[in-house]
Amino acid sequence: MKPAPATKTSLAPPETRARVSRGLVLIVGVVVIPMGVNIVFNSWGPLTEESAMRMAFASVAGQTIGIVSSVVTLVMTATSRRWRQLPLFLLITVLVWSAASATMAAAADTLSTRLTTIEKVEQLNL
Repeated sequence: MKPAPATKTSLAPPETRARVSRGLVLIVGVVVIPMGVNIVFNSWGPLTEESAMRMAFASVAGQTIGIVSSVVTLVMTATSRRWRQLPLFLLITVLVWSAASATMAAAADTLSTRLTTIEKVEQLNL
């Protein structure tokens, strides 16, 4: 006669791992959040030094979030051991990084132009 197989009785719920999709992290971090930050901190009134600075810093903050989220998706791909997809996400990270750097440089140029324009308008109003 065979002994009955041991059954595992546990009161703890089974461990489930909540996973966030890499695509979701990439889309939200590279597109949605930077657009939202730029919309929220846009100057809806007259252009002032404060509003120009606020818009420039919002642009830089949004692009920084984009860079961080692309690096996070690269790390997620590497830690999940999806080696075939790693070069694709490395390429995406490099492209996001270069586009974000160009956008940050453009934000600096735009800030400089706006501050110069504000200074000229103030001189005309004197």
